[in-house]
Amino acid sequence: MKKMVPFIFIILFPYYIVFLIGSLFNQYLMKYVFQNNFYIGLLSFCIFGLIAFVNVIILCVNNFASKLEAVEATRINMIIKIIQIPAYLFIFVTGCVYLLTIFTVGISFVLLILDGVSIILSGLIGVFIVRRCYADGILTRTEMIIHSILQFVFCLDVVSAIIVFRKVKTTNIA
Repeated sequence: MKKMVPFIFIILFPYYIVFLIGSLFNQYLMKYVFQNNFYIGLLSFCIFGLIAFVNVIILCVNNFASKLEAVEATRINMIIKIIQIPAYLFIFVTGCVYLLTIFTVGISFVLLILDGVSIILSGLIGVFIVRRCYADGILTRTEMIIHSILQFVFCLDVVSAIIVFRKVKTTNIA
């Protein structure tokens, strides 16, 4: 579990989006956390996102440098994707609710973009790990292409991460 610590910002990125959504509608959070200033929240979100992106780059560099074993890398990818499911669902449901009125369609569009950014962050990790499994001879070229595409598809990214993890784990046992 110590190896998950550097990736805590990647895991928490969608939850930070949920926190910002909640702070917009919670007077206490907005007053005491962001001093009733939307731009402070936006700045903190940008900093948090930048740190998460740097963590993605670090994981990808470690993956290319072969510092992580394939089983460990796929386990990290799978855990990241499973933990992020509730946040993605909350953002998606909130975006759908905002589509009900014409006045909040813009918020729905922003939530769609933010959801896409967080899926891209976790998808980049998945692509590099799938590529690593292909380089190690665990996945075929076709499997690599399919799983690389699935890393960016909502819900199917979790299924793909679990399948790749199981395949890597059974390959290492044999």
